[in-house]
Amino acid sequence: MKHKFEKRAKTLITLSALLVSSAITFSVSAAAPQKDVRFVGETQFAGFCKAIVNDDIKVLRSSLSRNVGRIGASQREVLRMVTSEEGLTCNGSSLIEFSVERDANAVYEYLTSRS
Repeated sequence: MKHKFEKRAKTLITLSALLVSSAITFSVSAAAPQKDVRFVGETQFAGFCKAIVNDDIKVLRSSLSRNVGRIGASQREVLRMVTSEEGLTCNGSSLIEFSVERDANAVYEYLTSRS
């Protein structure tokens, strides 16, 4: 049993380190339709950037939910990790900064009221 716990703990630490060091970069012009959005980097976390691009809280909540157990024990913990100073970035900006740049007001409110 101890071996399983140690292996799981190492996996969580590795995933946390990956999250902290990962950057989701994305390029899009301000008036471009969604099909012109291109995700590069750690695309498994692209849902967070997509939520901001579309100002869609439903997509954001879905991304938080999908990452419970992978990078945090709860949605609140996942949110704390991805919005931390060392967390995810979109187009070189933190999630909160990027939501301001993209005028994603609904997502910005969600991110700042819960982080």
